[in-house]
Amino acid sequence: MKILIAEDQPTAALFLRRNLEKMGHEVAIAPDGETAWQMIRHGEASVLISDWMMPNLDGLELCQRLRTTGCDRYIYIILLTSLDRREDRLQGLRAGADDFLTKPPDQDELALRLEIAERILAVHDQLAQYNLRLAELATTDELTGVKNRRRFREDLDLLFSQAVRHNLPLSLILLDIDHFKQYNDTFGHPAGDQVLQGIGATLRAAVRRHDVVARYGGEEFVVLLPATDAGDAAELAERLRSTIAGRPWPHRTVTASFGVATTDSDIASAAALVDNADRALYQAKQTGRDRIIHFSFAVGFSSRHSLGR
Repeated sequence: MKILIAEDQPTAALFLRRNLEKMGHEVAIAPDGETAWQMIRHGEASVLISDWMMPNLDGLELCQRLRTTGCDRYIYIILLTSLDRREDRLQGLRAGADDFLTKPPDQDELALRLEIAERILAVHDQLAQYNLRLAELATTDELTGVKNRRRFREDLDLLFSQAVRHNLPLSLILLDIDHFKQYNDTFGHPAGDQVLQGIGATLRAAVRRHDVVARYGGEEFVVLLPATDAGDAAELAERLRSTIAGRPWPHRTVTASFGVATTDSDIASAAALVDNADRALYQAKQTGRDRIIHFSFAVGFSSRHSLGR
């Protein structure tokens, strides 16, 4: 394990370090609590063995700071102390210590306490992985593997704010599978699910890592494109349209209609960006489907011509 020793007495710190390294651990030393705090914030130590009495920031205060400020991982804390009163140990536990060792620590007892620490840290790691998986499931569409509408809303608000702050374009592609209800009714819902999965895979394969692909609802999908202007967004939408139409679907050709919108001075909110894409999508469906229309170029929205196939 990676262990950090917080100890202001150099001789005691060196003695403890040698014993820990003999046990196979990777060890670093901090001469006081404040230095230990900075090292933990920027390092990867999983166990802190800290003296109780230290200058600048003592072991008790270091425990409290670690537990109240929080870290991206659980730090197992062992306090070294010559204090053996019940009140002292209770105070240490309240501050966030996991265990105690009397100075100077017995080597066999130290090894045993570290075995316990390793088991407890393994449980924390498993819980962290489990919670991460739950978080992913909560924001992922189960059928298609893309993000769900809830996560899309969160990403949209964040990316829109960043676009405004840095004066960068943000484009949004909204697409709807043409005549999907008819496809479901004719070939069955399992076949329809295969189409949804295929669309999701097509979108994921075509975008950049920092783009956002989500299922917007039913047979609708959305793609968020940070730092992408209207022309590039329209080109990507056309590639997606062509790829979907040319894919060898099992029952019949599948096509999709696309509405595209890009931020400009007239768009005051993320909701307005979505609304523009939705209006462009509506016009794409009304004018024949299997085509893309960008809101800024669409007939009826501006004097410029629409982008259609």
